[in-house]
This record gives sequence, C-alpha cells and structure tokens, in this order.
Amino acid sequence: MTSELEEKIPDIRERMEADTAESLEREGLKAGEVEPWEDGFRTKDKPDTFEWWYFDAEFDDGSTTVAVFNTKPMTHPKGPLKPSILLIMKSPEGKQVRLTPEFKEEEFSSADDGCEVSIGGNHVKGDLDRYELHVEVESYAADLALTRKAPSWRPGSGISYSGRDKGNYFGWVVPIPYGTVEGTVVFEGEKRQVKGTCYHDHNFGNVSPGMEIDHWYWGRAHVGQFTTIFVEMVTRHVIGIGSLKLHTFLLARGDEILTDDGLPLSLVTSDFKDGPGGKSYPTKLDFEWRGEEGSATLSIRNPEMIESIDMLESAPRWERPLIHLIANPYYYDFNADLELTVDLKGVKATERGRALYELMMLK
Repeated sequence: MTSELEEKIPDIRERMEADTAESLEREGLKAGEVEPWEDGFRTKDKPDTFEWWYFDAEFDDGSTTVAVFNTKPMTHPKGPLKPSILLIMKSPEGKQVRLTPEFKEEEFSSADDGCEVSIGGNHVKGDLDRYELHVEVESYAADLALTRKAPSWRPGSGISYSGRDKGNYFGWVVPIPYGTVEGTVVFEGEKRQVKGTCYHDHNFGNVSPGMEIDHWYWGRAHVGQFTTIFVEMVTRHVIGIGSLKLHTFLLARGDEILTDDGLPLSLVTSDFKDGPGGKSYPTKLDFEWRGEEGSATLSIRNPEMIESIDMLESAPRWERPLIHLIANPYYYDFNADLELTVDLKGVKATERGRALYELMMLK
C-alpha cells in the first residue's frame, strides 16, 4: 500500500460511510445486522430484475452439491420470469454432473419476508439459523438441512448502485458464511447419507455486473476457528479514470466478526497459467489486509480447477458470435491450499486448510 493511498484512506472512508448510511436508510436495513426478510424475494414486483439463492455443500466423503434457485439469467434481466435450477453434484469418486432445468413462470413462488422459494418441485425454506432444501433433477437429488455457524453478514448495505440516479443496483447478502449440513443425496439413482460443511448467499439486481466489471476474484474459507470471505472486483477501463479495484473482506473467529472493512485489503497475483477459452489464471494469489488494528494475510497456492464455464452457453446460438465480437466471458472455479495468518485485535494465529474461489472474467 503506497503512502499516497494511505493519506487518502480517511477521506475515502468518510465518503464510503456516508454512502453506506444513506443506502441503509433507503433500503430499511440495520447497520451490522442481517434480518430474515433480507433473504426473501428482494425484487418482487420490480420489473427487469434478476435474483438467485445459492447453496454450496462439501461432504466428509469428498462429494459436493451446489444448488441455485434462479428467477432469470442475470445476463437477461428484462422481460418475464424465467425460473431455473442449477444443480452441480460431484460423487465421492470424482464424477461430476451439471444440470440446468428451466420451468414455467407460474412454477415459481417466493415469500418476501424470509427465504421460502419454490421452483417446480424444488424448494428451500430457512430463517438464517437453519434451512431445509430439496432439489430433484432426473436421477439426482438432495435433501439437506443447513445450520449456520458463523454470523450472517453483508458488507455495509450489501447493495452497489450505479447511474446518475442510482437506478442500477446489484445486491448481495450472506446468510450462512459457514455452517454445517447433513441429509441425503441421490447420485445416478443411488441414495446415501451425508454430512459436512456449507455456505449460502443471495444475490439480486437489475443490471448485469458485466456492464461495469471487467473481472473479479471471489473466495471463501473456513480454517481452524476462522471464517473468511475475500473479494477483488476490477472495473472496466474508463477513459480519463482507468480501472478501479474494489475490495470486500470478512474475517470472523467463531461468532465474532474481527473485521469486515474491505478498504485495507489488497491482492497480488502471479505465475499465470493458460486455461480454457483462451483465458489465463494465476497460480499464486496473495491477499493482505493491513490496518491500524493489525493485519491478516491469505496465501493461496496450488489451485485445482473444479469447473470452467463459457458464460455465453445459455445465450441463443445466433447471438453468441455477435457477443464474441466484443467479449469472451468465462468463469473458473477453484479449490486451493490456503495459509491464513492473523495478527488482529489481540488475536494471533496461523492456520492452514483449503479455500474455494472463483475467477469471473466478463470481458
């Protein structure tokens, strides 16, 4: 961090705090507290919006399940609802399946005072503390109970605005930064009992991030007693301004949030490697948080690519070549080694474990 930036931090923080206070009041939110209604249908009766509820479980036998309830694709927020389910499952042997069934508009329903979403025969209901989820597609299914173990969280108001009238927005809340999960899964017709750890977040908005973001790194981990979420978003280049790096950070120990101030966070990437779709990715990521109360570092190494997705695969076939003239959006998902070092608020520790993170490239 340069001395020039350090000198600017108080002014930047003051503006950010004023913007957050205004946003909290506008949205009816409480500072530092997530309420159950925030995991409800946030875009109900709002035209040209998208929304999704994301659930991710890692089981003790090495298998995984990801389930996402979508109102419509974030790349096409205009028009009527186009509900869908995304189900990604990996067996203990490493076999993986990705299913994306779509449903009729009338097959979607959701409460707006809490999480209670139904799409076809799939449903999830929860109150921040505990969630019950059922997803079933072809010969694959999951019936899971998720229990929160780290504080529900959002950065500030959890909503980013753009446009002169702040009419464009993208929202994010994390009801379960870390939790435990148990239940049953069915993989290719074979049912088994599972237990492990989980994560749940909720996104909504009316403008695709690709309109303003060039790429982002987003990750999470639970190592030792610590839960962390770390993000760097890089905006598109603007003539006369350039690109901006925007950071979000959560570090909690047990049920105590040590910091969720993203301003002192920085990221250095190195040792790039070629990846699918003509893209590349770093094999070393070093996040550093350094403030008046101490420091924290996250060293990420030896990434294993879990999945790569061409973000245009859901676009109409005729539309893809036209979009490729100006963009080649791609998504990479990784599992990697993590070393977390904390020296913050009297807490000193070094923990090693695994981190999940993604690289979303929107250009």
